[in-house]
Order: sequence, then structure tokens, then C-alpha cells
Amino acid sequence: MADNIGPYDYVKKRLSSMEASRNTWEDHWQEILDYVMPRKADVTTVRSKGQKRTEVLFDSTAITANTLLAASLQGTLTSPSLPWFSIKLRDKALNQDRDTQLWLEDTARRMYDAFNDANFNTEVHEMYLDLTSIGTGCLFVEESIKGFEDGGVHFKTLHINEYYIQENVTGYIDTVYRKYKMSARQAVQEFGEDNLGEKVIDASKQKPEKEFVFIHAVEPSVDYKRATGKVSTKLPFHSCHVCQEDKMVVRTGGYNEFPYLVPRWSKATSEIYGRSPSYNALPDIKTLNKAVEIGLKAWAKAIDPPLLVQDDGVIGRVRTTPAGITVVRHDGAVKPLVMSSNWQVTDMKETQLRTAIRQSYYSDQLQLSDGPQMTATEVQVRYELMQRLLGPTLGRFQSEFLNPLIERVFGIMLRSGAILPPPEIIQESKIDIEYVGPLARSQRMEEANAIDRLYQLAMNIAQVDPSVMDNINHDEAVRLRATLLGVPNSILVSKNDIEEKREAQAQAQQQQQQMMMQQQQAQVAKTGAEAMKTASDPDTQANLEEATSAVEGMI
Repeated sequence: MADNIGPYDYVKKRLSSMEASRNTWEDHWQEILDYVMPRKADVTTVRSKGQKRTEVLFDSTAITANTLLAASLQGTLTSPSLPWFSIKLRDKALNQDRDTQLWLEDTARRMYDAFNDANFNTEVHEMYLDLTSIGTGCLFVEESIKGFEDGGVHFKTLHINEYYIQENVTGYIDTVYRKYKMSARQAVQEFGEDNLGEKVIDASKQKPEKEFVFIHAVEPSVDYKRATGKVSTKLPFHSCHVCQEDKMVVRTGGYNEFPYLVPRWSKATSEIYGRSPSYNALPDIKTLNKAVEIGLKAWAKAIDPPLLVQDDGVIGRVRTTPAGITVVRHDGAVKPLVMSSNWQVTDMKETQLRTAIRQSYYSDQLQLSDGPQMTATEVQVRYELMQRLLGPTLGRFQSEFLNPLIERVFGIMLRSGAILPPPEIIQESKIDIEYVGPLARSQRMEEANAIDRLYQLAMNIAQVDPSVMDNINHDEAVRLRATLLGVPNSILVSKNDIEEKREAQAQAQQQQQQMMMQQQQAQVAKTGAEAMKTASDPDTQANLEEATSAVEGMI
């Protein structure tokens, strides 16, 4: 225990170590952001707020391509207008329970409302832009300071310059240190005067807008306890806020789920931070930018060429402004300097570079055609292409972002009572997440198409042998097809209700058949009685004897 250090010293020491390990990345990020997302190009070059950030850019191909890729990911994975996830139970048998199905769907709807009512769609778009540009994004998820009932869930995308990360033994991010600035006024609002030091409190009274540096350290509680000897929470993740200027801890706490979601586009085994398509496209981006710059200079020279002036041929100075008059000693003293430029070669090279950049960001595959509206088949083909291109990235994104995101929001809502209590039958069952967005649905369409093809084949054979349809479980085929199409369970009738309905129909049919048989028997009895009555009538007997005699006479 003698080696234990104070909380502030521990946080500062570990932050320094994480800063040193990240230094090699910062130059890469600065260069990429300069060309791909200049509004966030504040890593090694810090500019004033509102300062120009595009002064070195002559072409926006990379900016447009990166924006398109980020928007495509958001539209297919976390679309604000379409359902993109559902909740299932790990125990497949329990998923067939009607009450369970309704609870799962109600929970998903409540979570959708929480996402849409919050700032999720805005902040997640910024996270997608970071992911596609520098390869690493970070989204902070927490319950509102007003509580979930009044404020819901709050999301915040962090700038790459703010946070530092570490992995656990399995390769998942479990430690984030965030270094950020906050005004004295904001610090008082966030932490309260009783928890702040003298420098911040004095500034809040005299210069409330003066900024101070704060550090938010979130890591496994066992790591924090191992280093400091004590921990203030029993939760799995420890939280500690410190003020750098006052050198003190201003807040400690904990989280049930890791609040920082840090997806990476791709990464090497020995690296922590991710790499993006921008890394591969950067040489072409820089070359194209330089080529356009040179081309613009050549274009300007061609339109407004430099002038040749004969020695002692001009009186005064050359006036190139509109209506300007230049006096010369003899005709031809001033003439343009003709410069040869192969514009065709330049344009062709720029076109090649733009194509290469767009391919790096999958723009050609993601961009919808300008023609007539795409058919359902064309849309399906497009999603299948996206799946093949982005499959490995989407798998990592799902495990590092989507799964912990939904688990985090679900946990917040469950603890706040924003979700209905689950049925007793599933109290101990594990919950799984199923993605039902456009891209996820396209992955399952092949299975759905297989069912359709089976029915088409069976119907063709049934024209020769109708009994072939007995090979298909029609109920299960319809339910599976509905699941693959994303049909809500509330629309489908439960299996128990179907069985009861069919039993009632069978009983009704049986009763109807019995009634028909009774009616037929009664009709037969009635007909027989009428025949007997007719046969016993005297007139009938006389007519019969007369007819018999006539027949015998004829014989």
C-alpha cells in the first residue's frame, strides 16, 4: 500500500503516459483533417475560433467523398427515419411467448423515442465524420443532469484532440481520459462551488468566462483501486474529474456501463487508434490539390498573361486595368508572353485522381444514379455491394459502437423506470440485439428469397402432384418471412390464438356437418313417412289394383 499515490497525481501521471503514446498520431490527424475536414483541423495547429481553415485547399473532392460516406453509414446503420434495431432474448423459446414479444417491441419503441428526442442524430453524424476521416470516433453517453424523466439521454461527440484511450486484454476500449476546457461559470454549474478550488471560484466571481482545464478519467474500478488503494464506487467503471489549475479532485463516481463509445474503422494489432480510408487516399488527395493549384495558376496566366515590353519602348508604366492607357514609342512594344500548356493532359490527370479518391471512399458504390427511380431489385443489389465492401468494418463498428450504445441507453432507461417491468418469465434471461436497418435487412434477404423460390418450385410441381405442398410448414414459412421483412410481432397473431381459432373453426365445421346430417336424416324420414302414408291410402290401393289388372290383361 505504500506505493499508492493520490487520485490527482495518479490521473495526471497516467494522462501524461497516454499523451506520450499518442504523439506519433497527431501529425497524421492534422494533415488528414487539413484536406478532408478542415473545420476540425485543430490537433497540432490550433486556430482561433472563426479563423479561416481552407486557405490551403484548391479542391473539395475529398471533403465531399468523406461526407457522403459518413451520411451513407448513418442512413443505413442508424437511420433516424427507419427502425434499425430490435431486442430479442437469448433463449429462443421465450421469444415465442406473446407477452414477451409485446414487451420487447414496447421497449424498443421507447428506446427509439429516447434516441429521437435527444441530440443523438446530430452528434452521431459528427462521430461518423470522425470515423471516416481519421479512423477513430468517440461518443459520450450519459443521463441528463435533470434526470431521464426531465432531460432524457444526452450525447456528445468528442474532438480527437480531447481524448486518450487504452484497450483491455481483449482489444476493447475500457479506459478513456478526456482533457477539456470549461469556463469558471460552467464549472460552477457542473460541479458546484463546494467542490471547486479557489482559483475557479475566484474567477467565477470576477472573470466568469475564464477557462480552466479539467480531466475526466473513466477506467475499470479495479485499475483505479490498484493504483490509489481505494475506490469510491462499487460500479464496474470508476469516474474521476480533476481540475488542473487547482490540482484537486472535483468529483468521483462510477458507471454501470462504459459511457465512452470509441469505434475504429480498422486497426493494426499493435495499434490502439484506428485508420480510415483517408490514410489510403491522402497521397492522391494531396496530389490533386497541388495539381488544381498549378492548373489554376496556368489558367490565370492564359487569361491574363504576363507582358513582354521592349527596352525603352514604354513611357511610364504598363497599365493592365480595364480602359488603361499605356504610351509606347512604337507599335508592338507591349505584347503578351505566350506560354504553352497542355490542358488536356492536366484535365485527364485530375479526373484520374478524383476517381481514385472517390473509390477510396466508396463513393461510386454508394452514390445513387441520376437516372429514374431505382427499382427494389437495384436497391437490394446496392445494399449487397455495400455489405461486401464494408463487411469487416461494419462488424467492428457493431461490436465497438452499436452494441454498447444500445446496452448503455437500455441500462439508463431501465434504472430510471422508463421501461416497463419485464414479464416474470424473462427475469433471468439475457437480452440480445438484432439489427433490422436497411443494410442488415439486405443481409437476410437471401434467406427470404430462398423461401420464395421454394414456394415457386412447389407450386409448379403441385400442378402434377398436389401432395408436394405437404412438405412445407406453411405457418413457419410465413412467420420466418415476416421476421426477415421486419414485420412487427404485434401484427402477427400468436400461435396459441391461431390454434384456438383453428379449433373453434373445426368445432364449428363439425357442428355444421352434424346439423346437415341431421337435416338429411330428417328429410329422409319425412320422405319415407309420406311414402308410407301414400301407400296406405284407399284410393292409392284401388289405383294400384286397377293398374295391376291392366297389366295382367295385356299379358
